[in-house]
Amino acid sequence: MVLGDIDQNRWSLGLERVRKALDRLGRPEQKFRHVLVAGTNGKGSTCIYLERILAAAGFRTGTTLSPHLRFFSERFRLDSCNVNEQELTRVRALIGEDLEDIGLTYFEWCVVLAAQIFAEHRVDIGIFEIGLGGRFDASNVMDPEVSIITEISLDHTDYLGDSTSKIALEKAAIARPGRPLFTTATSQALEVIEGYARTIGARLHEVRQPTGHATGMQGAEQDLNAALAVEAGMALGANISEKQLAYALNTAFLPGRLESIGCRIIMDVAHNPGSMQVLVKYLENMGFNGVGVFGVLADKDYYTMIHQLLNICTHIHIAPVLSERSWGDHNMAKFADNPLIERFATISEAFADALTSGEDIVVAGSFYSVGEVRESLICTGS
Repeated sequence: MVLGDIDQNRWSLGLERVRKALDRLGRPEQKFRHVLVAGTNGKGSTCIYLERILAAAGFRTGTTLSPHLRFFSERFRLDSCNVNEQELTRVRALIGEDLEDIGLTYFEWCVVLAAQIFAEHRVDIGIFEIGLGGRFDASNVMDPEVSIITEISLDHTDYLGDSTSKIALEKAAIARPGRPLFTTATSQALEVIEGYARTIGARLHEVRQPTGHATGMQGAEQDLNAALAVEAGMALGANISEKQLAYALNTAFLPGRLESIGCRIIMDVAHNPGSMQVLVKYLENMGFNGVGVFGVLADKDYYTMIHQLLNICTHIHIAPVLSERSWGDHNMAKFADNPLIERFATISEAFADALTSGEDIVVAGSFYSVGEVRESLICTGS
């Protein structure tokens, strides 16, 4: 693996190390324009919609996504295609010795690799999905012409704060003076973003009107995610016809986002109560009544999410996920007395048993849980 020697679970927020690394590389990120996309849910979808719009307008794009489902290469895209593992390995080897003493974290390496690759391939615009927060996320070293903030709810509270207002302040820091900031945030989060934009002189635009075009990804929020991308694309100079726009939005796709496999299986990376609420509403509207397969990271609000799923599931299979941060025995033991919840050793075993029920199945709770099931169902490559 390209970053197999870097601890993926070590987080050290800050911008100094990334700036130092980019300085040593001759500031590759200055060779293309930047967009930053922050928010609690919908960031990845918004990035893909924007990528498709810019491609339709003739721009060469580089896109970063975080996290990946199964393959590290999913985090890096050139012109709507994943960068292959060999290319990532080559670039890591090329720049690794020069940066060895800086102590870059896993996520900082991702930003530096993306900057170098995008510069080498001469992209016009780099779209960077913020991994955590905004203010001290490694991607915030970029100088975005346009910034985007999607819906905001509670997540990563240990790092970002225990209220939507505190989280919004962290995410608002991706805005820049005199430049457009597009958001679908509401309520207290919007008030905070408005205040921050006013203070630094960013040009805030609230996006409330859905796009009106069919979107390639399902879910109640996708119309607004697409609308954010449309507004951002126009601000970046993407002048395309309505026919081109309709095609761009309708062909947008991101694995594991309300993705249907056959007629029985739905997978979604819902990993916090906000995204789980969107998933449950979607399933309710389609009349879902089947088995839930659920795995989650220990720092997530799994208690709330499981009870959300119980509103539409006949029963739920729970299991640990393939991560050092997975919930463990003491977390899952809290549901031992619930007859509707059955525990399994792995997500794969939980899914296999769900298949024997003959019922419809929803897989959710984490990128890890969806990634494990998806790999077993779909032939993919790295």
